[in-house]
Amino acid sequence: MDTTTRRAGTLIAAALIITVITQLVYVTTLDGVGIVEGWPLRSTLWTIELAAFGVIAVASLAMMVRDARRALIWSALAISGLFNIIQGGMGLSMFLPATEAGDQFAPIMGIIVAGAFLFYFFAKALLALAGIGLGFVLLSSTGTPVKAIGILAILAGLAAAAINIFAIPQGMTWVFEAGAAGTLAALTTGIAAWMVTRQAE
Repeated sequence: MDTTTRRAGTLIAAALIITVITQLVYVTTLDGVGIVEGWPLRSTLWTIELAAFGVIAVASLAMMVRDARRALIWSALAISGLFNIIQGGMGLSMFLPATEAGDQFAPIMGIIVAGAFLFYFFAKALLALAGIGLGFVLLSSTGTPVKAIGILAILAGLAAAAINIFAIPQGMTWVFEAGAAGTLAALTTGIAAWMVTRQAE
């Protein structure tokens, strides 16, 4: 693979791992904390994630051109990044003012949250599908450690895709399970993307 491809793979992997870290920080520090009370940290984490998703989208679009044989994989990853930008942008721009508007606007807040999480679930499902595709690419390699990473990416991707697709019509019921599965898939997909972009032609 050429230098541009390797750099794109590094950017995608690094950005995905950053989103894993932000998700872990979010869950461990903001669980049960209100929108207003936790806004300084919450908005900081979401801003970092928006930047990371932007990098994922742009680098994946570049990979669609550089690696035409796997264009479907990279396009799924790019659209996942774009949908994550939408859901993160909704949270940053709408959650605080809708909360501060008072109880009379609670139904509107509910609609905004539901819309944001629809994009959240769909983005994680697409990310998981990309991870499955990258896993199969690694599975066709010769090295046992590489195949092992490929199997992990496939298994994590299958679990995340199934749970997040199931969660889409369920509203907020499966948020934790979908988020946990999606976070694991982000980690394995990031590693797989880094390894695939370093394979010899």
